[in-house]
Amino acid sequence: MLRAICGTLIAIGCLFSICARGEEASADLVLYNARVITMTSPNDVHEAIAIAGDRILHVGSTDDVLSLADADTHRINTGGRTILPGFIDPHTHLLNDSWMQGLSPVEAQVLALWNGITTAANLYTTPDGIADSIELAQAGDLRVRFSLYLIDNTSCGDVLGNWYQQYEPLAEVAPRLSIGGVKIFAETSVCEDRPIGISFTEPLRNTLSPAGREWYGDVRPLLTAEELERVVRDASQAGFPVAIHAIGDGGVQVSLDAISDALDGGPNVLRHAILHNLFIRDDLLPRYAELDIVAAIESVTPCFVPFYRDLLRLEDKHIVRRWRDLVESGAHVAANSDWPWCAEEAINPLFRLQALMVPDNRSASYGDWEPCGLLPEDQLLTAWQGLRMMTFEAAYMLHRDHELGTLEAGKLADLVVLSDNPLSVHPDNLTAIEYVMTMVGGVIEWRNPEF
Repeated sequence: MLRAICGTLIAIGCLFSICARGEEASADLVLYNARVITMTSPNDVHEAIAIAGDRILHVGSTDDVLSLADADTHRINTGGRTILPGFIDPHTHLLNDSWMQGLSPVEAQVLALWNGITTAANLYTTPDGIADSIELAQAGDLRVRFSLYLIDNTSCGDVLGNWYQQYEPLAEVAPRLSIGGVKIFAETSVCEDRPIGISFTEPLRNTLSPAGREWYGDVRPLLTAEELERVVRDASQAGFPVAIHAIGDGGVQVSLDAISDALDGGPNVLRHAILHNLFIRDDLLPRYAELDIVAAIESVTPCFVPFYRDLLRLEDKHIVRRWRDLVESGAHVAANSDWPWCAEEAINPLFRLQALMVPDNRSASYGDWEPCGLLPEDQLLTAWQGLRMMTFEAAYMLHRDHELGTLEAGKLADLVVLSDNPLSVHPDNLTAIEYVMTMVGGVIEWRNPEF
């Protein structure tokens, strides 16, 4: 049985469920009569998937997969439903801020699993927060895989420094709990009752209308490029990827400059990322791909449209929410929720996918107080592009693409079963698709009682 040799299978490169020494493995679980979308390429679709232990054993036809079953194999006929890799949300606050929605961290995981999320990154982890997360994991209360980003400075700008270096970068510190990297605020974020500190460079700031200047004020990045470069270099030398909070073009520019200087012309092997990326000037756009920086974006976002209408000149309005421009530039782009600092619906990956594909705001959470304007037609994405951003690209950002993000033999058996195929339904109907089952490491962590 593969339970005993699963690790060996991966290590020696077993192919199509047959071990190099010729032994055939048996499946613990098979899901068949399905539409298995591996997310490796648009046309790589199969009928069934076999799982052994916590790994995927084989993806293929129903006949091939059932041939791997024995008397002990559990069989599930999906009735033609769609199977995708488990959704990965690379920017959340599920562990540290779930209380904002009246949920404990354990309850927040149930919400995530109910929405097909199998892996998440917690992007604000303090020294106390990592201790709490480890305690949660050791108690067996982590049902979702988590990557923790440990903060270098707070959302108000207070510096904690390199305390994170007491941990091993990208290492698992407890079951389903890993160190993801270091979070840095290039701009102030939520800080007591102060408005979010979106920073614009002087040329752009000088074009703001009176309403824009009144709203944004004379905000500057928290750090100069030189100061931020030292923080990025310090983290890099210790082996930690960084994720930098940057919304305005001032924050984006200082982040790009700092990462570029820290790389010294070398490759971005640590996959440093920039979060939010809401205002990207034309001259900044190609630098993401040139530096191989991951852009993490949230499609369901407060867009401050009453201010956008007035604060930017017509020729500058296109720099806002450049999702398609980022993807087509060749940059790595991951899609996230930032939950719960976002619309309530954003925890649903299919709602976020819809927001990438339709121009109008569908969020009731923002509709009353901040009716988002239309997303320009030239920034809309396809379902394939959006799903890749929520699976493979998100796994890439978290350095987990070798084991997550696609459905392939040898990878972890993290998957979601949906009632319909998001690649083929009309965008208006994406949120009508039901989550049927969510599996993490071969364990069914949530299922619709009707399934």
